Amino acid sequence: MKCPTCKTEMPCATADHHYKECGLDNVYLRGIEIHRCSCGEEIVSIPAVTKLHSLIGQILLKKRSILDGKEIKFLRKNLGLTGKKFAEFIGTDNATVSRWENETQSISKAHDRLIRLVYSTIKGIPQEEIKSVIQQDFAAISDEKIEPQPFSIPCEQWSGGDICLPESP
Repeated sequence: MKCPTCKTEMPCATADHHYKECGLDNVYLRGIEIHRCSCGEEIVSIPAVTKLHSLIGQILLKKRSILDGKEIKFLRKNLGLTGKKFAEFIGTDNATVSRWENETQSISKAHDRLIRLVYSTIKGIPQEEIKSVIQQDFAAISDEKIEPQPFSIPCEQWSGGDICLPESP
């Protein structure tokens, strides 16, 4: 691959990548191809982004604390919904969704769970998996706001065929 800045060949290496581009601060990808040029240019090659985002969404569904603003925004955008449409789905208004996403208003436990269920349903997650999340994970969701824990995902878990959930983040 040629560097878009200086037009020289960019060597490729496999490395870990802090995936801030998804809008979350705690996602790390393992084994990603990264092209680095001596001029400082860097191009990260992330395969199967749609599958990756589905996997991240599934990890967020199982999170054991209330969703934070960035996580709500990630789920909404991953559904391809505007704030207004998302608000209609969960029975609130666009301004409330905006306040949740910008963390100027706390989200209720009920809305947190509703967002997870709406996401699961729209994404077509099998009913047995949704039932498992409800039975095992919903009761364990803490009311306390907990700093999101970093989690890393090996490239093989989403770039191949089926999505495999990593061990608990």
